[in-house]
Amino acid sequence: MDITKALTGIAAITRHFLKKLLLSRKAVITILVAAFVAAVMGYAGAQNGVGTSDGADLLDVLILFFFMPVLAMIYGTSLIRDEIDDKSITHVATAPLDRAVSYVGYYIPLALTVSISMVVVNTAGFLAFFAQVGLGGEALELWGEFTALVVVGSFVYSALFLAVSVLLKKPVFFGLFYAFIWEGFIGSLPGAIQKVSVKHYLRSVGSDWVDFGSISSFADATAPWASWAVLAALAVSLIALGALLFRETELA
Repeated sequence: MDITKALTGIAAITRHFLKKLLLSRKAVITILVAAFVAAVMGYAGAQNGVGTSDGADLLDVLILFFFMPVLAMIYGTSLIRDEIDDKSITHVATAPLDRAVSYVGYYIPLALTVSISMVVVNTAGFLAFFAQVGLGGEALELWGEFTALVVVGSFVYSALFLAVSVLLKKPVFFGLFYAFIWEGFIGSLPGAIQKVSVKHYLRSVGSDWVDFGSISSFADATAPWASWAVLAALAVSLIALGALLFRETELA
């Protein structure tokens, strides 16, 4: 494989889809989610007696627990399927660039878009709460820790939902099941079963970083090094699987 040609192709596809995703109608969903999170956390921050730990718990529940997999699902399950439905994927199917390389060109802008969306949502909620509680050093440290967590989570969830979009013709149904049932319910059950959810390993990493809220004392946390290994292996495996399926699947 011509590495220079592959990198040039990935860069071109990345630029195209990053602009397309950031300016798509789905960006309105990000704005609405950010407004909702800001309203909830702003209301909570206005209550008497709340502090940094309360803000950490809200970010944990609203961002890591719920909206991160949901937004990744919304963007990830539709990116390639939308291209197939409106026939614009033809230029990828007929291009001289290896389809597996083109798939990486889809993944990178998807992961960046989800990351940007989640950073916006996280920051909106953080400012709404801590502008009232206090934007001191502890609060800014907490923002940085949760920002790092949502970026890591965005890359893993994007790998998952993009691969599913190639594997299934109706990926949104799996996406809804995974985001709301698997991550939301199974991932919250006590015991070993929660270890088959992405959220478990993200919160395990967070328990090593964050010093406030329930995430800091996550009793069932996996060791940080093991959590990083699982997240990295999962992302790489899903990207490889998705690239292989994309190369072999009929895109018409």
